[in-house]
Order: sequence, then structure tokens, then C-alpha cells
Amino acid sequence: MFLERIRIFFDDFCEDEKHRLLNFVPVGMGIGICLYFSLDQEPNFYLGASLFFSFLAASIFIKMHRWAIYILLAISLGFFASQLRTKIANTFMFSAKSSRAVSLIATVESCEKSEKGLSFLLNDVKVLSKLKLDGTLNKLYLTWRGKKAIGSEKDYTPGSRVLFWTILAPMDSRAFPGAYDFKKQSYFKGISARGFIMKQPKILENECCGISIALLLEQLRHRINKRIENYLSRDAAAISKTLITGNKTGISKEIRASFANSGTAHILAISGLHMSIIGFFVFWIFRVFLCCFTRTSMFYNTKKMAAVISWIVVLFYLNISGNSVPSVRAFIMHSLVMIAIMLNRVALTMRSVAIAATAIMLFTPEVILFPSFQMSFGAVIFIVAFYERSWNFSGFYKIMAGTVVTTVIATIPTSIFSIHTFNQLTLNSIPANVLAIPLMSFFIMPMAIIALFFMSFGCEYPFVFLMGQGVKLLIKISEYASKLPGSFFVMHTPSAEIMAVWIFSGLLLTLVRHKIRFCGLAGFCVGALLYFIQPLPDIFVSRNARVIGIRTDDAVCFNHLGYFRSATNAWAKSIGFEKRERFDSQNCCKHIFQLAKNSYIAKINGEEIAITDQEDLEEKSESSTTLRLNNGGNDCAELIYLPSRKRISIESQKRPWS
Repeated sequence: MFLERIRIFFDDFCEDEKHRLLNFVPVGMGIGICLYFSLDQEPNFYLGASLFFSFLAASIFIKMHRWAIYILLAISLGFFASQLRTKIANTFMFSAKSSRAVSLIATVESCEKSEKGLSFLLNDVKVLSKLKLDGTLNKLYLTWRGKKAIGSEKDYTPGSRVLFWTILAPMDSRAFPGAYDFKKQSYFKGISARGFIMKQPKILENECCGISIALLLEQLRHRINKRIENYLSRDAAAISKTLITGNKTGISKEIRASFANSGTAHILAISGLHMSIIGFFVFWIFRVFLCCFTRTSMFYNTKKMAAVISWIVVLFYLNISGNSVPSVRAFIMHSLVMIAIMLNRVALTMRSVAIAATAIMLFTPEVILFPSFQMSFGAVIFIVAFYERSWNFSGFYKIMAGTVVTTVIATIPTSIFSIHTFNQLTLNSIPANVLAIPLMSFFIMPMAIIALFFMSFGCEYPFVFLMGQGVKLLIKISEYASKLPGSFFVMHTPSAEIMAVWIFSGLLLTLVRHKIRFCGLAGFCVGALLYFIQPLPDIFVSRNARVIGIRTDDAVCFNHLGYFRSATNAWAKSIGFEKRERFDSQNCCKHIFQLAKNSYIAKINGEEIAITDQEDLEEKSESSTTLRLNNGGNDCAELIYLPSRKRISIESQKRPWS
């Protein structure tokens, strides 16, 4: 009887969801992608290929249990696409830091001005100095800092061949287990190494490189950035460049923090908001313009003509804005909306979101691990699911109410991923966005489009100036909202299991129409309960045991604050502490006592723990628990949980980007 009820329930579920099967394809692909990247060893390539083609054949020839076969096919597709992407990327990762400056000639792919100097992304690298390499350097990310860099008047345009003197270093790997993996991101971007420029780079006049569409677009972005810098102040120019070309390097730490604490940081990323504003502004302008001609409006469909023009403009904006993941997602969805208009179909559905997600994960599956993909798709899935319920917000007051409701809906998933990646939660996003989004929609972005158009004629100054005034007001809104109570909460990092509970609860609530979707609300509550009782690491040990961190009831304490600054700061935030303190501070000295160099006794959760890297002190220690550190024998950071003494390290992982 019980099994019969389960069968009936499953049949009802399949009947309700059979017309929305496409919505679940990216979910299955995401599971396969996460399975691939969670492995410590690189799996056999032919195993993934054989599984995918086996399930593909089964989906064609087997008629029974089609749902199960389709799910397995989507999972195997995500796994195989990840393997294929890793094999195609094949980036050589520089591993040994060079002890002296290396001279090299490279082509400038991009040159961006930052607060402290210039940042270069280089390709076509030719090393002139003697340097032992196990492979060929792909792209390099070099930084030039100091007064000479800030005051440099040379224009390193994309496509220039430049001579550099630099000290090369490996890309930063994960600071500790569970931390953000910049090295993995660099591998898929094709960046082999980073470096610090020692003296002014020299442009080689007689060297040249081939012309390509990508190079022409980079040169166009460079010229646009230069013109904006000429007309606006530093802060206004930095935000304006971010909104038009996606260049965020010039934004100061203070302004970046104010946008983050006010919940308006999404404005600094080229996303669906920017694409939709530009696309539908151009659509509306050209439709009104075409309707001004009687013959055109009588004999031609101006709505479809405006849709084509809008698509072309958004395609141009996508390319000059840097092709980020949120902008690609927004472009695919905008393209589907314009196609739907031309075919007289419903424009915005969850199916368009699924198509965009499937296309992105198929060609760049690694982006599912990065916050830009997670926050962009999390927000748009919740928003589309909400508006698919036939909510109507026509009229001025209803539009304002819709802005508030949309902000609240989008804040739910973005807050979850913000806690996971940035360990930050803000409660001021609703009032800040209610003011910032209309300013962006009705003034700043329209002025940006008009300014881009008039740049072709060299008379863009009035519109760039007006855009700059709007940007200054936007900065003031973010600064005011960031100073209100509740603007900044440091939250500890949720575990992978808790994130899985929250993600699948959200997908169940938004993608499924069957009544079982309300179990997603229970899933959110279960995830929140698990989050607040989640065990946190008590001890942090940096590479080669140079820095030791201990979590107490009052503070997170370190023996050094200078070494591995970014790693210690990231670990402190990951366990819910905003500030770090030294062992000899007032909050820490009552819990920690130093025996000798790299040897300490700490009182953690009422238990006395001896932490040492010396054998004789380990044997003489009278503490009930002694932790031996692997000084010099372990080049990877590790985390230790008490009282179980569970130790987690990442040294066992052997992947192409490790």
C-alpha cells in the first residue's frame, strides 16, 4: 500500500513536470560538474566520455524510466564537459618563484589603471633571460606599483609589444581548505603566472602583432576608458568605467566597501540589470523613432525592427564590457526575449534561464564554482519564478512596489552566496536599491549609451558629464546606506553540505510546480538550523607552520599578523570574526601561553591544548592533548577541529591547476 502511494505520487509529479523538463537539465549538469571538481585525482578521460555516450544511447533506445535516464544523461554531460574543458584549457602553471628579475617581451592584452599603479594582462610571451620551465608560459598577470607607475604618461595600448623586467611568482592557491581557489580560476583563464614589474616597461616600436577582432575590441575599450578619465574625477571615472567597460581596478577600497556594505555591489558587476536597461532603453527609443514615420509604421512591424536593433546594441555592449558570466547570461536571455517578440511568443520564462545556464555550463563548466555565476543565476531564477505566478506591477506606485519586492526576492539567494564566498551579510540592501536602481535605470545607463554613441563624433562630453553627476549621487547613496545600522555582519562560512541543502531547496521552490515545492521552505529552515550548529575549526596552521591561529570565545588570535596576511584575514572571516589579534593582546593572552618558539599552550573550550613543532616539548608536555605541527614538511595550510583533533589539508589533491 505504501509503495503504491509512492508510485502514484511519482506519476503525478512526472505528469505535472513533463512540460518543464528543460528546466532541470542545468541542475543535472551542475551536479556532474560539482562531482568532477570535488575529486582529488584527475579521472580517466575515456571513463567520462563512455558514461556520457552510454546514457545518450540509452535515452534514445530505452523507453522505460525515461526520467531517470535523462537525469543520468544530464549529470554525465556535466561531468564530461568539465573533463573536456580542462583538457582544452591545458594551461601551464608556473610553480617556482624566480629569485631574480626576468626580462621578457610580451603583447599587452589589457592595461588597467588601479589605485596603486598599473595592471597588465599579457600574452604571446617570449622569455629572454635564462629560466628553467617545464612548459610554455601562456598569459601573465603583472602589476607595476609605486609613484613611477601612478605618474606614468606612457600609453600601453592593447596590441603593443613591450619589454618587461619582472619577478615571476606562481598564482595564489587556496589559503586553506575551503577557501576561494584563485589558482583554479587562473588555470581556466589561461594565466600561467603573476609577477611584479621592477622598472618601467619599454614599448618596442619595431615589434608588432597580428590584428584580430578581440584586439580591436580591447583597443576600443582602452580608448573609451581614456576618454572617461579625461572628463571625470577619479572616483566617478572609476565607477563609470566599471559600468561601461567592466574595468573595476580603479575603484578605491573605501568605495568598494561602501557598495558592498550597502548591498549595491551588484551594480559594479556588468549583469542582467545593465543589459536589460540598455536593451529595453534602445528598444523603446527606436520604436518611438520609427513610429514617427507614417509610411514605416503603416507597412512595417516597428516592434520587430526595434527588437533587431536592440539585439545588435546589446551584442556590442557585451563585447566592450568584457564578456563576464552575468553579462553573457543576460545577453542570452535578452536574445531569447527579442526572438520571442519577433515570433509573437511569451518573452520571459524559466525556460530562457535554463537555456542560458545550459549554454554557459556546456562551454565553460568551471564558472559554476565562482560567485559571479552563482549570484547572477540565483537572483534571476528567484525573480522569474516570482513573476511567472502572474504578478502584475503596472502603474507608478506598483512599479515602485515591484522594485522593492524584486529586491527582496533577489536578496534571498544572493545573500546565501555572499555569506559563502565573502562571509558578509547586509540588511540595508532594500532601501539602498530602491534609490539606486531607478537612478541607474532612468538616468545613468541611458546617459552612458548616448555618450557611447556620440563618442564616434567626438562630442560626448555633455553626456559623460551628466553620467558622472549621476554616478556621484550613486556613490553618496551607497556611502549613506553603508553607515546605517545593520549594514555589515561577518558570518562564518557554511559547509558544502549546508550549501547543497540551501541550493536544492531553492531549486525545488522555484523550478517545480508540483505541491512538493513547499518542501523547499522546510529545506531552508533545516539549512539555517544546521548552519548555526555547524562545527568550526579551532586551529589554523599556515604553510610550513609559520603562522598559527587559534579561535577562542572572545577573539581569533595569531602569533604573527604580517605573514600570510590575506590567508589569516580570510580564515578569521570564515569563522565569523571581523578582526584579528596577536597572542599577546588582552583578549588572547588569557587563553594562550608561549612555551618556546612555535610552541604554545592554549585553553580552548575548557581544555588545555599544547601546540608544538618540537619533539622534546611534545614529550615533556603535561597537557592532556598535544598537537604536533609538521614544520617544513608540509607546504599546505591545514585546519584542526577540537576535541576530535580532526585535521584537514589540501596537499593530497593532484589536479592540473594544483
